[in-house]
Formats: sequence, structure tokens, C-alpha cells
Amino acid sequence: MKRRNFVKRTFQGGAGLGLLTGLYSWQIEPFWMEFIHLKMPLRNIPEELIGKTVMQISDIHVGNLFDYQYIIDSYKEAQDLKPDFVVYTGDYVTYENDEQITQLQEVLKFVVKGSLGTIGILGNHDYGIDFVEDNVAKNITDSLENAGVIMLRNDAIEINGLNFLGMDDF
Repeated sequence: MKRRNFVKRTFQGGAGLGLLTGLYSWQIEPFWMEFIHLKMPLRNIPEELIGKTVMQISDIHVGNLFDYQYIIDSYKEAQDLKPDFVVYTGDYVTYENDEQITQLQEVLKFVVKGSLGTIGILGNHDYGIDFVEDNVAKNITDSLENAGVIMLRNDAIEINGLNFLGMDDF
């Protein structure tokens, strides 16, 4: 193979791989929801917590390429599992402007709630552009609290003998 053909094919292969990676992250992964059931034996757990469930929900990334109905349907499916605790672990938005906060508030009308508690923390994307806008984090926190999620920012809470701790990024 001549050097010119090698360089050409290498470039074409790299461009094709980049295109496939972009397509995957834009059209496949955002619609990939997974329910994983794990039994987690714990020592010294309070008797009233034996058999209880904890559901973790993370990385919904409300943003411009956002499909409301997919998230709402996913939340309804998750709520049907009747979790005892729901823990939201951040990255609620891909923030560009305040429109994402409004979109998040629409989705939060269907937020999954635990029968014993619903707790949340912020992720790095929840701090705005370049991850340094505390007003964005405050707006997201307020929106979640208004939807019934206990937000932990450098705080802790005990519910029925189970401790939850939330750290802030700053």
C-alpha cells in the first residue's frame, strides 16, 4: 500500500470512528435506561430497614437535545417499582441557559419518590457553564426541593436509621 493510500484510509477510518462515536452518544446512550437489581447484604442494619429498597437515579441531563416524554415515561416506570428510598445523584441538566431550569421543572412534576425518603445531591453539570455558577446550582436545588426532594449540600440526614451524606463540589 502506498503511503498516500495509507494516510487516506487512516483518515477515513478515524473520521468514521468519530462519526459513530458521536452518533452513539447523541442517539443511543441518552435513551439507554437500565434497571439493575442488586442485593446488598449489610451488617448492623436496623431491623426496620431489612428488605427495604434504595433506587438511584442519575444523569438525566435535561438540555437542548432533551426528550421530555422519554424521561417522564422512565420516571413512571421507576415509580411502579415502589422504591422505599430514592437517591438522585446529580447531573440534572446540561446547562446552557435558564431554559434548562424551566425544562427540569416540567420533568420534576413526575419525579420518582421513595415511600420513606427522597434525597438528592448535585453533580458537576449542575453548576452551570464551566461548572462555576452557584446561582445555577441554587436554582436546581430549589426546583428539586419544591418537587419534594431533600437536597444535601454539605449536609447529612438520617431517615429510619439510614444515614445520607451530600457533599458540594466547592
